[in-house]
Amino acid sequence: MRFIVKHVSLVCTFALLAALTTGCDEAAPTASASLSLETPIEAQERGSNPSKRSDHRVSVGGADVCEALGLPTGCDANYSLTATVDADGNARGQWQDTFAGGGLGQHSAIDCVNIQGNTAVIGGVVTHGTDGFGNDVTGFRSLTAVVDNGTSQQDPADQISGSFMAPSGYDCHAYSIEDFEVDGVLYDLTHGQVTIR
Repeated sequence: MRFIVKHVSLVCTFALLAALTTGCDEAAPTASASLSLETPIEAQERGSNPSKRSDHRVSVGGADVCEALGLPTGCDANYSLTATVDADGNARGQWQDTFAGGGLGQHSAIDCVNIQGNTAVIGGVVTHGTDGFGNDVTGFRSLTAVVDNGTSQQDPADQISGSFMAPSGYDCHAYSIEDFEVDGVLYDLTHGQVTIR
């Protein structure tokens, strides 16, 4: 009896496989089919052009640099940034630097990303916002820098700079992280993360 059940099972399995392989009207997938691992945001940014796929990404999220300045955590509201650079070198993204009290700060549309190793200098146009004194800086060019020092607790803290107004017509590729280090405007990000890839 066991032989008959095994035999019938094998015959049914082969019959099913034969039906599936010969009875399908659709073509089998070819070697050119590929699996996309991009996020919906990356797909939207890329649009229908595969050459616009993101080659590099910079992201930052944190409560700004209060502790690095000897102030209580949360004294400054927010520093967040997401930027991508496609295969053609085109940069895009958003960056928000909200100052103490949440009323002042600026939001910029990123159009320049200069990645050098674990550092990035980023620039864009302020879409709305103020400087630290409350003056409207909408339409001005803005510049910032970030350092990704790793993710381990044994690594030094990641670093960010403040947001600075940049000269008209500037190119963020003309700046390096050393420009920010010399001026002493890189601060440890004790609550947050910089990621450069």
